[in-house]
Formats: sequence, C-alpha cells, structure tokens
Amino acid sequence: MIRHRIAVVAAALSLSACSGPWVNVAPVPPTSYSEVGTASAEACGMLLFWAIPVSLNDRVQRAYADALKQHDAATLTDTTLRERWYFAGVGEVLCTTVEGTALREIPGGAPAQRAARGELQERSGREP
Repeated sequence: MIRHRIAVVAAALSLSACSGPWVNVAPVPPTSYSEVGTASAEACGMLLFWAIPVSLNDRVQRAYADALKQHDAATLTDTTLRERWYFAGVGEVLCTTVEGTALREIPGGAPAQRAARGELQERSGREP
C-alpha cells in the first residue's frame, strides 16, 4: 500500500514539475493596425544537472515580450517558433526564438485591409 502511494506521488510530481505558463504567440490582431516590420527575439534557459530548471519554463514568454519591445508593437502575426539546444557541461541550454511581423495598433483608425499574401495562395492549391 505504501509503495502504491509513493508511486502515485512520484508520478504526479514528475508530470507537473516542468510546466510553464501558456503564451498566446498569435493573438487576434487589433481592429486597426499598421505593420511596422519583422521582429525576432530569443530567450534561453538551462536544465542544470539535467534536473533543475533555471529560467527555463518562461523562455517563450520572455522571447515574445522582447520581440514586441523591438517595435513597440501590440502583437505579432505570421509568428514562428524555433527551438535549439546544446550541452553546457553541467546541463543543457534550451533556447526559443520567436519571429513574426510586428503590428502596432492605430488608436481610432479604420480597420486595416490586409493584402493577400502570395505564398498562402500558392500553398493552398486553389485558383484565385
């Protein structure tokens, strides 16, 4: 009976140990906006001794916030995430890069008409 309880507690701890906050990297754009350029940022964290997370769980959130700060943007669109990792002797370093088109909200402006993107039409296989 005690072994069963230990196994349940160990399973619960291992499943909840390394969870991070949910980050919406592609929120709905503001009703009126202007595209201000491409923004990209990277944030890293370490899995020290392959067991202790150090600045690891919030790296997507930090990278997204840094990308927004580049252009004082409200949100990103056409967002991509890239992950990379490498060994650092005492653990693994994991890095996340967030890249997208920065959108700045235009207060009181009319909703923007976004031009169709050619690459999306090509991939869909449909004729325009």
